[in-house]
Amino acid sequence: MQTTRVGFAGMGLMGSRMARHFLTKGFPLSVWNRTPERCQPLVANGARPARTPRELAELSDVVVTCVADPNAVGRIVFADDGIRPAARPGFRYVETSTISPGLARRTAEVLRAQGADMLEAPVTGSKMGAEKGTLLIMTGGSKEVHDELMPVLMAFGAKAIHCGDIGQASVVKLVGNTIISFMLEGLCEGLVVGRKAGVSLETILEVVMASGFASPYFTFKGAAIGRRDWDTHFSIDLLVKDQGLMLEEAGTRRVPMPGLAAIREVFQAARGQGWGEEDIAAVVKVLEKSAGGT
Repeated sequence: MQTTRVGFAGMGLMGSRMARHFLTKGFPLSVWNRTPERCQPLVANGARPARTPRELAELSDVVVTCVADPNAVGRIVFADDGIRPAARPGFRYVETSTISPGLARRTAEVLRAQGADMLEAPVTGSKMGAEKGTLLIMTGGSKEVHDELMPVLMAFGAKAIHCGDIGQASVVKLVGNTIISFMLEGLCEGLVVGRKAGVSLETILEVVMASGFASPYFTFKGAAIGRRDWDTHFSIDLLVKDQGLMLEEAGTRRVPMPGLAAIREVFQAARGQGWGEEDIAAVVKVLEKSAGGT
């Protein structure tokens, strides 16, 4: 049995899968979710339910959070019944959600004022990586806290890369999602043109994967588009949120990002069509519709 008591907040697409690994690896686990019913599968397998984030922190040495957006993080950390009132010397907070670098720094400042510490730890690998415990973790914070928390991180991840100070891991995660945005937009635009020209999706993917610009990402999303499979691994709503966070950070740094700004409008159009909860591969439907169908 592990002796570190872990609390996990957020039982969504990713969090519910990540939290399960703490039970299978012997960590004492407490759980909280805004909708308590979502905790029941883990509670049935031995996790302890917490009524509030504050109670979750009181029951835990380390709290790991995985929620949808900065507002949800703010509710967990800064509310009167949130984590902040329960922070204490030796307590650790691990934020795996994709948030702004500024919010990560504010959270760390508040917790450190009470003797606690934070590691930002955004992840990539989608729900399959969360299911298998093979996520890639990007961390920001002191290297000492990174090293201290490696057993906790490796409960749900396969590799953790220390990216620098608080805020810098969030920047790296947003860079990654920017690259995903460009890759998917390029793939979808190319597939729509190819279909109009009578070239099959399979042929395009075969050439792409035999080329210098091959990526398993193209196979993964291209196959989903071919099957018309919009089962959510990473939703359009969440990628639009992350695109907005990146544009905000770029604006703060006075860095122009005209390409991402244009791509974000395509994804916004998908949300306008009611496809925001579908997988990001569904953005191809916007291009198909604009092209008069395929």
